[in-house]
Amino acid sequence: MTAVLLSNPTVAPAKGSVEVDLVRSEWAKFRTVRSTYWSLMAAVVAMIGLGVLISAVQSGHQLGFDPVSTSLSGVLLAQLAIGVLGVLFVTSEYSTGMIRTTFSAAPQRRIVIAAKGAVFGVVAIVIGTLTSFVTFFVGQAVMSGHGVSLSSPGALRSVVGVGLYLGLLAVFAVGLGTIIRSTAGAIAALFGLILVLPAVAQALPASIQNGLDKYLPSNAGQAIFHTIKDTSTLSPWVGLGVFALYAAAALAGGLVLVGRRDV
Repeated sequence: MTAVLLSNPTVAPAKGSVEVDLVRSEWAKFRTVRSTYWSLMAAVVAMIGLGVLISAVQSGHQLGFDPVSTSLSGVLLAQLAIGVLGVLFVTSEYSTGMIRTTFSAAPQRRIVIAAKGAVFGVVAIVIGTLTSFVTFFVGQAVMSGHGVSLSSPGALRSVVGVGLYLGLLAVFAVGLGTIIRSTAGAIAALFGLILVLPAVAQALPASIQNGLDKYLPSNAGQAIFHTIKDTSTLSPWVGLGVFALYAAAALAGGLVLVGRRDV
């Protein structure tokens, strides 16, 4: 339908119909690929499994123990599955050459990429939030006397925050995939920014580390699901806002480049 509207100059598409059609098209691509289900299943299993395991092992055994973030710690592994899937959602079309067909049918390249980010971002938020609630309740049950309820200060915000964090991470990954276009390169960049960069920052002098560490992408975003106040991290919503800026910058970079490149 989109291809017909775009190729026939005598037919003016209804306002907003192209955007809606492209979102539907990207949603169809997303849900008909087998790797999508395996990656999402890996994220769900990782979040629940690791969260329950860490809850059982660390329950009440640490100074400044945070029962909420402990039960949600599986997100640190689940984010890898979400990130890889976000990259593949873009780069797989480049590697197979299908991106040429996509852009031939829909010359509005930037809208195509924006639709990819919107589709996967919403899916990641929904899956991440639902899994986060399950993980929280199971984790608190495992911790028994050390557990807390959802009405505890910061608990609901943390649980919902996990879904928001994963949604932004999905958009971030789509942006990186669009910028780099190579699956291996984009995954390496994503892992470097999310996992390696914080580790490198730990080796810096304290004067530099203290000012830089909390503004790194993953450190900023993950502040949303911590309930114990820590001066070395940003406040929850400020941290999520900083991570949202990273995601927006990555997607914006992809939108600029996709409009300038041949393919």
